[in-house]
Amino acid sequence: MASLENLNRVPPVKLGRSIGWNLDRQGMNITQIITDGADCYPWHEKYAWWPVKTISGRYVWREKVYKRKVWVVWGQGFHMEPEVQYATLFEMLSYDKIFGTSNGN
Repeated sequence: MASLENLNRVPPVKLGRSIGWNLDRQGMNITQIITDGADCYPWHEKYAWWPVKTISGRYVWREKVYKRKVWVVWGQGFHMEPEVQYATLFEMLSYDKIFGTSNGN
């Protein structure tokens, strides 16, 4: 009975969305960020005309932000997909304090 109760708490898979989006919705976390893989590019300066979600989870717009493309790994090598990340200058400088790892740049 307990296992059936847990199944009812898992959100259903949303068709038309990426596997990573569904994994995040079900509570699986990103375990690794690959910054030097194929199709990745380092931080570069952009202007956020529309709201973008930064690496700390805040939404910013109408200001200067930095953008990069990385590969994220969900679980222990379970699934990989590309992700675009945005950060303010302050977040880039304090990246080690936020995530406890180096940003590879």
